[in-house]
Amino acid sequence: MKIKEVFSYRNLRHEWISPIVNCIKSVLEQIFFEQDGGEIKKFDRLLSERLTAEFGKGIKRNSRPMKSENQFEVDIVLPTEPKTLIEIEKGKQPRLELDIMKIANTIYRYPLEYGFGCIIVPANYIELKLAGNKSPYRYVTNHLIPLNKPLLDFKNQDGFLIKDLIVIGYVDPRG
Repeated sequence: MKIKEVFSYRNLRHEWISPIVNCIKSVLEQIFFEQDGGEIKKFDRLLSERLTAEFGKGIKRNSRPMKSENQFEVDIVLPTEPKTLIEIEKGKQPRLELDIMKIANTIYRYPLEYGFGCIIVPANYIELKLAGNKSPYRYVTNHLIPLNKPLLDFKNQDGFLIKDLIVIGYVDPRG
């Protein structure tokens, strides 16, 4: 699979971004055409398997980081220090604002355990009407991140609560 763009909110270079990008690139595009009418669930599984091979057994898939509430799942938790919460979007009507809120809420509640967020979204073909016909990647980087700037820039005694928010834009082959 092709990667079109990678965005770091804080313009930082994390050693774990390149392996994530390489794992995404290793997923074959044909899985997008094997769907059974719903979301492409195989993408999450294959990416999780590749990340496990890269980072070890500390990878968690479909994790419920809000332990007591169990309100939502995060697609993948990467064992960085602090941990990285990864959300993967594949559908034609993604709820990207909810993904950012999921990541921010988890980090806010558990700042010693989680610190990074990563959203993997299409950077082509899907145009969101509510976003002025922008791709999900453009919508997140140009609209949702500025809108959530106060939340992303919230500091505690240790510095920024959300250490960084990474957005990886892949080329959806269905376009």
